[in-house]
Amino acid sequence: MILEIVTTEETIYSGESDIVIAPGVEGQLGILPRHAPLLTAVANGDVVTRKGTTEEIIPVTGGFLEVLNNKVTILA
Repeated sequence: MILEIVTTEETIYSGESDIVIAPGVEGQLGILPRHAPLLTAVANGDVVTRKGTTEEIIPVTGGFLEVLNNKVTILA
């Protein structure tokens, strides 16, 4: 699946991912490929993305997360 983290000014991250772990307002969200469509708020914290054995951690300060058509978009 594709993960994109964007702000009003720029794209912070864009790439393939096997799993995305995001800080939801009611707890951690784990998103795998072919996840059902979802729209939710994101809390302050770290978004973790894994592709194979590579893991990246991207800090976010709130926003919204959308899952649609095997793509995760975080508007931070």
